[in-house]
Amino acid sequence: MFLHRLFYVLQLASMAALLPLLGGRFEAAGFDGLTIGGLMATFPLGRLLAAPLWAILADRYRVAGLVLRLSSILSGLAGMALARAESIPALAVAIFVFAATRAPIGSVLDALVLGRLSALGRPTAEYGRIRLWGSLGFLGGVLLASNWAETGLPTHLLADGALLAAAVVSFGFPLRGAGGPAPILPALRELAEAPFLVPLLVTGALQALTMSVYDTFFSVHVAALGLPEGVVGASVALGVGFEVLLMSFGRPFLARVGPARGMLLAALSGLPRWVVTATVADPVVLVATQALHGIGFGFFWLSGVQRMAQAARPEIAASSQSLWAAATYGFGALLGAGLAGLARRELGSEGIFWMLAGVSLLASLSALWLWRVDRPSE
Repeated sequence: MFLHRLFYVLQLASMAALLPLLGGRFEAAGFDGLTIGGLMATFPLGRLLAAPLWAILADRYRVAGLVLRLSSILSGLAGMALARAESIPALAVAIFVFAATRAPIGSVLDALVLGRLSALGRPTAEYGRIRLWGSLGFLGGVLLASNWAETGLPTHLLADGALLAAAVVSFGFPLRGAGGPAPILPALRELAEAPFLVPLLVTGALQALTMSVYDTFFSVHVAALGLPEGVVGASVALGVGFEVLLMSFGRPFLARVGPARGMLLAALSGLPRWVVTATVADPVVLVATQALHGIGFGFFWLSGVQRMAQAARPEIAASSQSLWAAATYGFGALLGAGLAGLARRELGSEGIFWMLAGVSLLASLSALWLWRVDRPSE
């Protein structure tokens, strides 16, 4: 599964080179909070609208490899345009097109990994050990991006390289699977009627809201506190480092507690994290607190992907994961961008993280709902 690991690395590295410092870039350009929130909302909007369509195409016609290839090429071109855009209209279009063309990559690749594990007779719980390579790619991308400006080279070159490399690697996947068109509607209908689905998607959307707002607005908050930009890189590095450790060694624990309680732990980890982030200006404490990202993202993402994989028939592997992606980093992130932009204007950057503490409380209550509904599966 070397190809899958490499593709995760390159795709997440390209995201890291483009997105975490984007809020700071907009702030430096003089955009107000609502404008920043509006621009960042175009990313989840593109994903929300496009991800299910791409994934249904991949499942219906068994063309997952073709979808990955087209998406990698088109999103690579859009990402290069995004790195160079300056005006608000150009940025909005570039972000939306980048999101819409990149939308299927995560869900289709996750489905391929889960299918490959099953074909090899290995438990799907090993997904985390493959997905952690994406986290490593994101970590490397953030560290390089946060220090790139000091080299004197154009900052977009890092993103260009990762996007181009990912497009090249996408040609290593077979274009299509065996057989003709798959009858996916009965499987989709069965999944839609599952009692766990609504509470899982609600909890996931709320948790993704906090994660996406952090990715976008943490650099804005650090700048508002007058702290050096290196605090952003150190915080992301520590958080993703703990995320990698959890994905590497947390599988037995997550298998024991089950997806619902994994989601609850993820949501609860946000309460101290966001309160400290909102109230503390000491860079050491601020960085150390972001270690909770390992739980907040790691348990949340692994629990959601695994629960969807457990419930979905093989013929809708990509579609089920795209539903998870659309609910979380589509709808959840879209709502978060608007709320965070409003909080930034009315309450300052610290108000964003007080808002996230409230959302984490709601996510915790929703996770308890999920646990009550889905307890028989654990």
